[in-house]
Amino acid sequence: MPPADELPDDQAEVVFTEQSIDWLIDNVTEHQREDVVDTIVGLFRAPRGKHPLSNQNATNLVGFNTVEAAQREFRIIYRVTVKNGVGLIEIITIGQRRDGEVYSAADALVRSGKLSDEEQTQIWDALTLIDETKSRLGLEEWDYVEPPAPEGLVKAAVAAGFDDEFVRLLSKDELVVAMESAWEGGAFDPAAGVAAAVQRISTSTTPDRILALRREDRCGAIMPKLGKPCIRVKGHAGAHRGSR
Repeated sequence: MPPADELPDDQAEVVFTEQSIDWLIDNVTEHQREDVVDTIVGLFRAPRGKHPLSNQNATNLVGFNTVEAAQREFRIIYRVTVKNGVGLIEIITIGQRRDGEVYSAADALVRSGKLSDEEQTQIWDALTLIDETKSRLGLEEWDYVEPPAPEGLVKAAVAAGFDDEFVRLLSKDELVVAMESAWEGGAFDPAAGVAAAVQRISTSTTPDRILALRREDRCGAIMPKLGKPCIRVKGHAGAHRGSR
């Protein structure tokens, strides 16, 4: 995939190498880490960063870019490409701006072949590893749809008395909880089942909003690295997401 100067709809799949995550955890304070992630999120609108890299100092980083973060203290080496109309941002290495090691490390990763799908971590998992706040960055954690419950379970729930449209918004686990709670008293109580499912959906976010988001059309972009369709709301900002 050739380098890209723009990202379709300012969206992209974002992945981190294990080395870049480890370096963030080991070398960056919480406040600086927020700035680093803010800088990465800024690449959705300005993917060129500071400038493209080339063959210099015994490294071959043609097709990669660099951007500075945390008041120019750190340098991020990354690559931006577009495949079949879907953007991809790969965070390769992060290091001290004044230290040439960040270039050498990036070159070593490229030469090692460790930029395979299996060796890279999706941004959602990376943010969890570094205890970053997704919502602060506009990476809404709840605008995705869980895999649907099996059709047989859906039909059983509807036959018992649940609303068809409601149960089709639930995952298998959520629907099982709803069924168990509805029959807990011996007689079918759909209100108790709905309440249990809503509580299962989220204990810290407004469930009504989550259910409303689940009713909206999905993005569906096939993510270049993950090979799965994005499950976020169509027209979402920033990072694509392929699983919870």
